Amino acid sequence: MSSALKRSLVLGLILAFGLSANLAAAKSLTAGTVYIEPKVGLYANSNDRISSMFSYGGELGYFVADGFSVGFEALGYVITQKRTPWSGNGNYETVNAFSPIGMLRYHFINDERFGVFAGIGLGGFFSGVPVPRNGYSSNLTEVGEVGFDVFLTDNVSMQLAGRYQHIGDFSNKGADNWGGNLAVKYAF
Repeated sequence: MSSALKRSLVLGLILAFGLSANLAAAKSLTAGTVYIEPKVGLYANSNDRISSMFSYGGELGYFVADGFSVGFEALGYVITQKRTPWSGNGNYETVNAFSPIGMLRYHFINDERFGVFAGIGLGGFFSGVPVPRNGYSSNLTEVGEVGFDVFLTDNVSMQLAGRYQHIGDFSNKGADNWGGNLAVKYAF
């Protein structure tokens, strides 16, 4: 799928969800609320051996206080990376990885139609081969994110979050990722 088509699809989804937000007035995300959110993400990377990262998966969470949630995120990753630093175009590989992360989020704006939040997380990043290729196959990962929810109904919202994620060492054996994810949050 071309990058222009991917961008058009994502922008179309954001526009559709954003326009439909005027149709719903959601309840606040208060203490005792449980949520589940399937999500997808796309990331740029600081390590020159990694060319692309796509994530998919979900999160299960609980609001322990009004506006403050604790969640467990489980994401799968599809990574395209160079096998060697001097390799040409034919020497790329696709790597699958799994990343469980504990997340803390504070929704500092929680209006009837939208919410704004900031979050941090800590977890692992596990793959069959080292990511990046000169790194390790088991890594610590740290996450920081800022995003917003647009409520579609009382219990359903669309979430868009910008994210920084660090994988592994703070050297050329690790990677800094900048990107974000799109999720649909079901609260009950």
